Amino acid sequence: MRRPSIVINALAASLLILNVAHTGTSLAQPLPDDLTATAPSGQTLSLQDAVGQALLRRPTLKAATDSILLSKAEIGASRSGYLPTLQATYSDTVGNSIFGFFLIPGYQYANYDLLTVALTQTVYDFGRVHSKMRQSRHQLEAAKVQSRREAQRVIRDVETAYYALLKAQHRVLSARQSVVDASSHLAEARARLSAGVGLRLDVTQAKVNLESARLDLIHEETLRRKAQVDLGRAIGYRKKRPFVAVSSEVTPTIPSLQDGRDLDHLLDNHPEILVDAETVRQKQAALDAVKDQNYPSIVGSAQYYLAQISVPLFGSPTQPFSTVNVGGVLTIPILSGGLTTSQVHEARADMRRTMHQEEDDRLRILASIRDAALDVQESDERLRETKIALENARENDRQVEAAYRAGTAHSVDVVDAETALRRARVEVDSARFDLMSAIVSYRYALGTLRPPAAP
Repeated sequence: MRRPSIVINALAASLLILNVAHTGTSLAQPLPDDLTATAPSGQTLSLQDAVGQALLRRPTLKAATDSILLSKAEIGASRSGYLPTLQATYSDTVGNSIFGFFLIPGYQYANYDLLTVALTQTVYDFGRVHSKMRQSRHQLEAAKVQSRREAQRVIRDVETAYYALLKAQHRVLSARQSVVDASSHLAEARARLSAGVGLRLDVTQAKVNLESARLDLIHEETLRRKAQVDLGRAIGYRKKRPFVAVSSEVTPTIPSLQDGRDLDHLLDNHPEILVDAETVRQKQAALDAVKDQNYPSIVGSAQYYLAQISVPLFGSPTQPFSTVNVGGVLTIPILSGGLTTSQVHEARADMRRTMHQEEDDRLRILASIRDAALDVQESDERLRETKIALENARENDRQVEAAYRAGTAHSVDVVDAETALRRARVEVDSARFDLMSAIVSYRYALGTLRPPAAP
């Protein structure tokens, strides 16, 4: 008499599970391929727009532009050494003499007016002005290259933050669906327990899984918000912006990994190496400018004086008088107390330090290029493996679905297969975004990073 009861309970449980799995009660359906279609609400932003806004907003780029203007102004200041200077001064002296007032009847102190106009011109300075001009020119070239490198750094930061936000959005959607799956598992476990064919342990385990999924969702939501903050900071916003990154279906193109002569050529044209080279030339010009202080200089001058004593002095009438002086000054350094010698040693040590810094930067950049190339290779291999895992998850989903229809699998198995398929899709997207970030880092390491092209 108990066997028919067991059969009836099993049939009821099967019908209840079937209703949960294939009607509107269950939400455990696979996500669409474009996971950003259900992305959280916010300001939609494309990668091109993000980079464009960053190139206009980032204070570091504005500072780099001001550095270029500063270097141009210093060139003008250095060039002024080749040009004459004209200066006019006027003095008016008013006073009196106590002794003259008491000792000489009718004595008055003369008011003295003097107008001086002076014209000076450097005739020959043994290359001092020329060395300062060279120093300013190399500083300007270094500022231009540094501005280009700063733009590459901004592009790298924005693109990396953008791909990180895309990755976080996908993981949030996966975590949300995991909560739905865990809720469906719990409903099925309770249904089986009510039908008398399940275990209370299954219900408890389903509750644990549901809470774990909810905790994962909280964690992924927090990571998404942090990714939004990072993207806003990379663009140059002070306040938090709820950006929504737009998923790109473009397959990342693996750049050819440079080595040998091509790498040496790229390294010679690397922005950081160019900055170091210009800095070395600047230090060499500074050393030459210090050495030029040991040589004499010739400065020509012409002065015009116009003077007048406003009152008679001792009864003699006064008239305005003027004079013109033309001459030159020859300055020969003889002894400076060791100042020039110390400055030469200081400038030479500074130049050598810069040269050693350039060599160290070459080693550092080579190592960063090789590391970035390895990251690209690893990300590419991981993307291929995740695609294989996705195909296996799809095949497993098809087989479990067929087995369920044949009555040899449970609905829980179907939900597990769908969950595994959805996670495999997310892993593929995450690997793709990691590969794109690795490509950005590799191009930045090479010094060839450019703004993304418009779609």
